Amino acid sequence: MSDRDQPQRPEEEASSTDRATVLVVDDEPSICWAFERLLSDQGHTVKTASSAEEGLQLAATERPDLVLLDVRLPKEDGISALPKFIEASGGCPVIVMTAFGDLETAVAAVQRGASDYLVKPFRLDDARRVCQVALSTSKSRSAPAPVVRKDQRENRLVGSSPAMQQAFRQIALVAASDLSVLITGETGTGKELVGAAIHRHSHRAKEVYLPIAPVTLNEDLVESELFGHVKGAFTGADADRPGLFDRAEGGTVFLDEIGDLPIGVQVKLLRVLDQGEYLRVGDVHPRRCNVRVLAATNRDLHEAMRLGQFREDLYYRLSGLHIHLPPLRERLEDIAVLCRYFLSRLGNESAAESLSEALIEKLAGRPWYGNVRELSNAVEHAAVVARGRSLTIDDFPDPQLGREPSEPQRPEAALADAVAAWCKDRLDGDAAGDALTTLHADLIAAVEPTLLRLTLQSTAGSRAAAADRLGIHRGTLREKLRHYGISDVDAAGGT
Repeated sequence: MSDRDQPQRPEEEASSTDRATVLVVDDEPSICWAFERLLSDQGHTVKTASSAEEGLQLAATERPDLVLLDVRLPKEDGISALPKFIEASGGCPVIVMTAFGDLETAVAAVQRGASDYLVKPFRLDDARRVCQVALSTSKSRSAPAPVVRKDQRENRLVGSSPAMQQAFRQIALVAASDLSVLITGETGTGKELVGAAIHRHSHRAKEVYLPIAPVTLNEDLVESELFGHVKGAFTGADADRPGLFDRAEGGTVFLDEIGDLPIGVQVKLLRVLDQGEYLRVGDVHPRRCNVRVLAATNRDLHEAMRLGQFREDLYYRLSGLHIHLPPLRERLEDIAVLCRYFLSRLGNESAAESLSEALIEKLAGRPWYGNVRELSNAVEHAAVVARGRSLTIDDFPDPQLGREPSEPQRPEAALADAVAAWCKDRLDGDAAGDALTTLHADLIAAVEPTLLRLTLQSTAGSRAAAADRLGIHRGTLREKLRHYGISDVDAAGGT
């Protein structure tokens, strides 16, 4: 809790019908005092205990409306005692507090029935908000206490920064549901790890988890790869073939780089999310589908929607919950814990324990455009070079100077890349120099119609306004529209 945060008396105390009994279980007197001030000023009755045993006695006798439970307690810890508090209190919400926030603690708390999760130090405004939400649902809350699954630490999410603590909290809260989740962040920030963690801690954990990157599939067969096809659907379809969604039945599909999914396939995915069904290519009979969909992207989907490259309805349907992973350069405090984790995973515990502050400071000064993935590779490289001794900055590969962050790529850069690829393909595919005399005209013909159509759409079909935006004469625009066969329908009713 920040020292600068002091409980402020609200303008009006809670009405008698809103007053509640709150039990605070924490062995830190300052935490108990702060909640006493905060909640008493709102008209609530506050009881405090310094151990799980003392707290359980109060929970049984006072039947509180809310319990605030610390994880690190003498004797029995808060996570183990959590189901007992829910039972003793008659099913009231329990908010777990900890100064050692990690994904496993957050998930364990939520799976054992916690209604929310606070990481110390927290702001009183955050504590007040969380308590208000919990109390508003206190009357109707049930008391689930599912069994915690075996911890899995291979290639896990790590971080102590506020941004990562927020991500852990979101994962823990959403894992038990079937809500679609949109995960955004630059390349290398750990988006697929988030998807895997959500699945691992969900009720679908024993079913298939299928990560799919549509951009790696054959562009002409993306729909067939995802949803399957029936015999005769197209040339070469000699038999019915199930798709990836068939394989994932009952489990979870993680769609990486969802922003690159073709528009036509986006429509089919929307049907899966809205109606729980899809059509195989060439089929007329829809198939039921029980699959949770998680999606990730490093693209700016709002910009993609503006350009007509991504459907708005799909965006809002996918983002039942939005988890954003910031780049490593915005959470430099995580570099030390990440380095130690990577070294421990390599079995190099001594190097993990001997990381110097000077080394961490030098690593924090690097740009890390490849984010956590780049740091992981760099630590592995350094461990190989060091051969068991303490690491120094000289053991690490040179930083990737001159690179730009992987997200978002500027439209101008993307256009330049596309033009370069187009030109290279034409030049490589045509050995005879005299056959390339129309290269410039061909490029203009490939690009200009799209430019004209989108500009017309942006001006609601007004050719005068479109010509002004394009910087050409209205008569020139009219000639170009005629040349490319762009109709009045394309012009959206323009004059």
